[in-house]
Amino acid sequence: MTDKAVSKYLARYAEPESFAAEELPGEFAHTLIVPAYGEGQSLFDTLGSVPRGPAGDTLVVVVLNAREDAPPEKHEVNAEARRRLHETSSETREIRSPHPVSILTYPNGRVVLIDRALPGHFLPEGQGVGLARKIGNDLGLRLHAAGRLTTPWLHNTDADALLPNDYFDQTLSIPAEGNAAALYFFEHAFGEDETLALAARLYEISLRYYTLGLAWAGSPYAYQAMGSCLAVRPDAYAEVRGFPRKNAAEDFYILDKLAKVGSISRLAGRPVILEGRLSDRVPFGTGKALSDLSTKRRALAEFRLFHPLVFAHVAAWLRVLSATALASGRIESALEQLPRDTPFFRADLLIESLERMGAFPVMREAIERSGDAASMLRAFHTWFDAFRTLKLIHALRDGGLPSLPYVEALAEAPFTGLTSTTEDDVEWLRRALAAEERTLAAAPAGLPVVTGS
Repeated sequence: MTDKAVSKYLARYAEPESFAAEELPGEFAHTLIVPAYGEGQSLFDTLGSVPRGPAGDTLVVVVLNAREDAPPEKHEVNAEARRRLHETSSETREIRSPHPVSILTYPNGRVVLIDRALPGHFLPEGQGVGLARKIGNDLGLRLHAAGRLTTPWLHNTDADALLPNDYFDQTLSIPAEGNAAALYFFEHAFGEDETLALAARLYEISLRYYTLGLAWAGSPYAYQAMGSCLAVRPDAYAEVRGFPRKNAAEDFYILDKLAKVGSISRLAGRPVILEGRLSDRVPFGTGKALSDLSTKRRALAEFRLFHPLVFAHVAAWLRVLSATALASGRIESALEQLPRDTPFFRADLLIESLERMGAFPVMREAIERSGDAASMLRAFHTWFDAFRTLKLIHALRDGGLPSLPYVEALAEAPFTGLTSTTEDDVEWLRRALAAEERTLAAAPAGLPVVTGS
């Protein structure tokens, strides 16, 4: 990852709004990108929580956005947010751009408002938060390329998050060499609605359980894919060609790419506080999951988690990958090491699932291309990424390892720290898993490094 990658990205792939960086006066130590769609008071709570940066001034890039086909009430909320942003700014300056861009002021720095929520400027059909994030990050990248962003991070959050006072401090200690991104620790805030609070707690448990399971299995993709808690190094951002313009899961897909070009640091400092709320902004994710859970009482009562044996099968497959690399590409001999004749392991199911995914032809191609064990293993993990890991887990679940009631899964899993517990207090379980996940911060996620690659 070099300045050449940044220059190439800005020349070929950056959004046109990024040129607004050239008209922004001054330098900045920190930048924070906040997409906002149909956000009311929560947006202003987020802006109010942005702390003063330890290294200097902060630039917050708010990307107000909507598609033309958004519900009328979303356009109304956007209009009110636009009005409040302008009215509460002590100084406003408009910047020439293909889409409306304004420089505003707020107590701890400056705000650039990029308005993609007006007629003639709406986001294209089928695109959404991914494009909004890309617009803001592209502007930050252009500031960085011009030498006007003095810390090497593009911070991202959402307009329903509250940032800790040491937010910008937490990334200052991360070594520059080899790091692609950092993920802040998070916690959900729970309101007075007991049903919604229960849904949010269970959802958070599922997120932490999945990450802990992957870490225990030895996956290089064991992290929380949350755009609200993400900081990206500019060179890595350019290397993976920025955020995908997707309407959802843009954070999952960019992290999947970032983990292949550098380490993902898992921070264990003070958490970003996320609002546990219902949302229809995207077709899946936190808001959609909470909507589904809280409106279906049976779903809450019968909440389930992946069977712990699913992660044991993933661990066995990852050992096969390592053994194949060490055995100079002899896949068959590595597969022979899988457990057999035991009710707790389905080697047949694992191999059948991988065959349907096309794993073995890909491995053979990687073996032919690789000159040593390290590059071979890296090629294996590049193909068997976060997306294919999740795909394999679903195949194992659907093929004979069904999910378990959540208390049972938590008690049986060897990676939760809750072995044999009978505790069913959801808040206690949530806190226990959060404490367990904090221990992962000592080791960053990401692919093994191949020297000279």
